[in-house]
Amino acid sequence: MNARAEKNNGFLLGLVTGGVVGAALAVALAPRLAAELRRRIADAANDVGDAASRRYRDAGARVAGAVDEATARGQQVRDEVADAVGRGARGVQQFAIAAKTDPDSRRS
Repeated sequence: MNARAEKNNGFLLGLVTGGVVGAALAVALAPRLAAELRRRIADAANDVGDAASRRYRDAGARVAGAVDEATARGQQVRDEVADAVGRGARGVQQFAIAAKTDPDSRRS
C-alpha cells in the first residue's frame, strides 16, 4: 500500500503544483491581456467612428454638389424660359402693332 500512497501523493502534489502555477500565470498575464483587449476595443471603436465620420462628410459633399448642380440647371432653365417668354411677347407686340397699322391683316 505504500507504493499506492506514494502514487496518490505524487498525483495530488502535481495537481496542486499545476494549480498554483496556472493561478500565478493567470494573475501575471490577466491585467496585460485585459488592458490589451480594452485598447483593441477602443481602437476598433475609434476606427468605426472615423469611418462613419468620413462617410458622413463624403455624403454631405455629394449632396451639396448635387444641390449646386440642380440649382445651376434650374437657373439655366429659368433663363431659357424667360428668354422664350420675352421673344413671344415681342412677337405678340409686333403682331398687334402690325394689325393696328395694316388694314389688310384684319381681313384674314
